[in-house]
Amino acid sequence: MLRRAVLLLSCLLVCLPAFSQAIADKLTPDEAAVLKHSPGVVLVIVSYTVKVEIPGRDSNPLEFHPTATGSGFLYRPDGYLITNSHVVEDANLKDPQARDDHLRSIHSNIIRWVQEKLKNTGRPPLTVAEARVLRISASDPQIRIYLANKNYFRGEIKAYSDPTGVNGGKDVAIIKVDGNNLPTVKLGDSNAVRTGDPLVVIGYPGAVSPLSGFDMISMESALVPTVTNGHVSAVKTDYKGTPVIQSDAAITHGNSGGPAFNATGEVVGIATYATEREVAGFYFFVPINTAMEFVRQAGATPESGAFDSAWSNALDSYQAGKWDTAKGYLSDALNFMPGLPEALRLQTAAAQNVRSEGSVARMTENFGSMLWPSVGVGGVLVVGLALLLIMKSAGKKPVPVPAPVAFAPASPSMRTVPVDSIPPPPLIPPKASSTHFGSIHVTSGALAGSRFPVPKAGLKIGRDSSKNDVVVPDDTVSKEHAWIVPLDNEIVLIDRGSSNGTFVNSTETPGVNKVALKNGDRIFIGKKGAAVFTYFG
Repeated sequence: MLRRAVLLLSCLLVCLPAFSQAIADKLTPDEAAVLKHSPGVVLVIVSYTVKVEIPGRDSNPLEFHPTATGSGFLYRPDGYLITNSHVVEDANLKDPQARDDHLRSIHSNIIRWVQEKLKNTGRPPLTVAEARVLRISASDPQIRIYLANKNYFRGEIKAYSDPTGVNGGKDVAIIKVDGNNLPTVKLGDSNAVRTGDPLVVIGYPGAVSPLSGFDMISMESALVPTVTNGHVSAVKTDYKGTPVIQSDAAITHGNSGGPAFNATGEVVGIATYATEREVAGFYFFVPINTAMEFVRQAGATPESGAFDSAWSNALDSYQAGKWDTAKGYLSDALNFMPGLPEALRLQTAAAQNVRSEGSVARMTENFGSMLWPSVGVGGVLVVGLALLLIMKSAGKKPVPVPAPVAFAPASPSMRTVPVDSIPPPPLIPPKASSTHFGSIHVTSGALAGSRFPVPKAGLKIGRDSSKNDVVVPDDTVSKEHAWIVPLDNEIVLIDRGSSNGTFVNSTETPGVNKVALKNGDRIFIGKKGAAVFTYFG
């Protein structure tokens, strides 16, 4: 009899680990926290189309698709979200001045865009005569807000603060989309932030994304949010006197507008900008209390919704090992957010765990019914030891394989699109370099409202459109007036022998020949300031 019991016990010890290995791991605390917040973080894309006809050449117009990307986060289930105003500034067309600035920006760049397009397609460059008769048309920019389940909405600006600080701007925008029961994040109190506090940043960085002209990751991966961690390095004020949170939590272009969470899962900052070379410890965030001014202006106070409740209960049940309960809550969450990849993955894992635990229970029950008649009191000790070994082995659980994403039908207010139908990377400006040298924002003159990134080769400023990157159509500006260029680990402003001089921060000071620029410096082209720029590192 004992021999039979040992044989049965051996079979159980061999088979049960195989069943127990099918049970998926619970989530780590950090993973659970990120999963809880990430559905409320969105990808923001602003794009428009520019068409240019060159009279006298072929009839097919040149077509350009300028695109800007950033991040944002929903704070109400009916579709209100926060982002940076510099992410959506091209689409701020309710203001007639902003519309004019947008059109001037297109016109100030169009010669350079056309020349590069012609060069890349092997056609002759524009002549001066052709440049004067170009026919330019542009569509209105559109804001698209992509959710974590790859559905998107059209967005509308409800509140807006100038990003450059010309009018005390705070770089905050409130966007509204036509949705219901959307995921949200919880807003905190940035006045409670202290140096050393942990921060978790979630967003859609464009540093390697095909949406920003790079090809290091797939298009589908571009729609997976990225998480970075760090701490508050300091709480400071910027050159406008506006509070900013400094951190070592890494951000880059594309993160702009995304949330920074504190240890309790509340948003306390909005990713905004980094130093010119993104040095560790020098990343900056707009405090969430600054954004609350514009939340109130939009007339929409923060709320949570039905998805948030279902999703939170699903994660709690999953962590507690209540697989059947978790499956129910995950189904509820998927009703609100069809095709949400993480919900589908956890739903598959929970169902697998239910099956695995059922198999273990049935096998143990069958083993007991066969073994008990064959074993006396001494055998009970053997069985007890075996069960302890089984329970220990059941604790070693592999990570489940993610389930394939299936797209469910979207509501009428929402459009579901395959990933490969997202607009291609921007054709203009040219593909960005992996090194960034800041930008200049035009605050006065014919180009007011325009913004120009500083490339590795620098920006040339002057009146002659054939020789300059920034063309200022004013007789007081020299043909080749000034040059802003990275040099010796600094961004340097060089006067190119101009007739009326180049000045920094005041025209009352002597004109400069060569000077290193600091973040916030104002650049005056000519004594009369035919164009005034602000440099942002």
